[in-house]
This record gives sequence, C-alpha cells and structure tokens, in this order.
Amino acid sequence: MRFFLKNILFILGFFLFASASAGSEKSGSDRETDDALVNLIQQSQLSREKLVYLVDSLLNGDTISFCVLDALNKRMATESFYNLAIDTNPPAHNLYGSWNIENPNCYSPELSINDTSFNFDLVDQLNGCGFVMPAGGIITSLYGYRDGKMHNGIDIALHTGDTVVSAFRGMVRVAKRYGSFGNVVVIRHYNGFETVYAHLSKIDVQPGEMVDPGQYIGKGGNTGRSRGAHLHFEIRFKGNAVNPRYIVDLDKKKILSDAVVVKKTNTGFVAYPVGSIFHTVRGGDYLYKVALQYGITVKQLCAWNGIGKKSKLVAGRKLKVSQ
Repeated sequence: MRFFLKNILFILGFFLFASASAGSEKSGSDRETDDALVNLIQQSQLSREKLVYLVDSLLNGDTISFCVLDALNKRMATESFYNLAIDTNPPAHNLYGSWNIENPNCYSPELSINDTSFNFDLVDQLNGCGFVMPAGGIITSLYGYRDGKMHNGIDIALHTGDTVVSAFRGMVRVAKRYGSFGNVVVIRHYNGFETVYAHLSKIDVQPGEMVDPGQYIGKGGNTGRSRGAHLHFEIRFKGNAVNPRYIVDLDKKKILSDAVVVKKTNTGFVAYPVGSIFHTVRGGDYLYKVALQYGITVKQLCAWNGIGKKSKLVAGRKLKVSQ
C-alpha cells in the first residue's frame, strides 16, 4: 500500500486524466461523497500526511470528479510537498510486506517461519527512533501468565481521560474498537516493532498517520475486557508479543539499551538488550546457585526472567543473568 506521492506532477496528471474520463451523471450518494471529500480537503487542520493518505486512497479509484480535483489542486498549491518522504512504504515494510488496518493480530505464522534473530536500534536519529513511556502511571500487571492465561503486555494505571502517547516513532496501522481490546491503537515502528495501546476511552489518530515518540494518540479508559481504567501496552514483533521488561526499564521508564536483539524461539520471539549475558541451565542448577555464579541476587534473577523464587529450572533453558 502506498502512503506518499512518488511525484507531484504525476499525481496532477493522473487527476486530469481521471477527471476527463468521469461520467457527467452523478447519483445523489455520489454527490454527497464528493461534497464530503471537498469539505475534508478544505479543512485547515488536515495535515499534509493525511492529505497524502487521502490522495493515495483516491488513486485506487477509477475516476475523480471535477469538484474534488479542483479542491485538491487548490489545496496542493498552498502546500510545500518538497520535504515529504518520497516513495515511502510503511515502516519496516521489508520485514512485514503487508499492511492491514482492520485487525491488530493479522499476521500468519508463515511470516516468521524462516527467521532466526535480528538486531534493532532503539535510538536512531536518522529514522527518528527513540522511546517515551506511553502513560505515566505505575505498572499494575506484568507480562506473563495471569489467572491461568497469558498476559501479553503490561498494564499501566491511569484515570479515564488521561493522555496516552506513542512509545516510538511510527505509523498508525489500526485505530478502532476491536474485541477485548476495546478502543485500540496499533502502531508500526521503524525499528521493526509494533506497539498496542488498548482499553482507550478515545482514539485521536487514524491509520496512515505518522506519530513521534511522546505524541498524543488518545485517552486512557476502561473499554473492552477490562477491570478498571488502565492502559494495556504490548510490544510485538511480526505479531508475536515480547516481554517489554527486556526492552524497557519499567522503574526508570526508559529503554535498557540503545539496541536490542530479537531472537526466534519455539513459541515466538524473545527480545533482550545487545550485550546481555545468558546462562544455559544444566542438571543440578537451582536459582541460588546460578545467582551466586554470576554475582547477582535471586531477586534480580527472578525479575530479569519473569519467574518466581520457587520456580523449577529445566535443563536447556536460558536465563538472563545481566542487566
């Protein structure tokens, strides 16, 4: 799916050609649609990015009316398109190859069937990568099994109406009400991740819109399957949830490292900072023994691996033993 113009002159030429081919007869519903498009184009608050998204959607049609053409030509005459990204696909398009604005969980397992591991920069000035915690409240629930079911993200306390912001720079892929998520926004980022913001009371972005780290996207709430106002926040890679605590210091609310490794496992993907040290569990290992070997506490070992002090270690499992 295209989101930016390859060449403004080409687009103008397309408009002229398409308009000439349009029939003169218009139904009432067609005229109403044209009027709505003209009104939208003339809105001063319509951003350049949204205007380009609109033009891109019109390119998929067979014709365009003269009134819409006229409104577009007048609007584009007042815009400076020279600094818009040229021939730009959605972020991380080389990894995904598709774009779905309806379903937050739209990816097939075949998308990652041949994957092994990836290294991603989380701080990259060229692509505007950086991180901002999506909400300012305390963490009330972590990633992992909860009530016998997998909790694929973290829950952040907030009040209904509190501001929710984008974690990284990227493009909104989904912005709608969807099942147990309630009002949900999904953003695909240049660093390869997608982030999910669920249970919102209000959504103030739309698919195709570019957002920066810390940019307002909506208001926290209690929609969907939720037990009180909070933000359910997920970090995903190719549709697979990864543990945010290996990417973000949840206490200091900043990323743990400028770069991260995302590695394929039998059940999905794991993510951890570049340079992290892992211990492969052997027969006879137990938590205190492993912690003593690496000069850390059992509490740290449990926190870094999302396990409890009574957890049994299975031979072959890898435990993160460094921050």
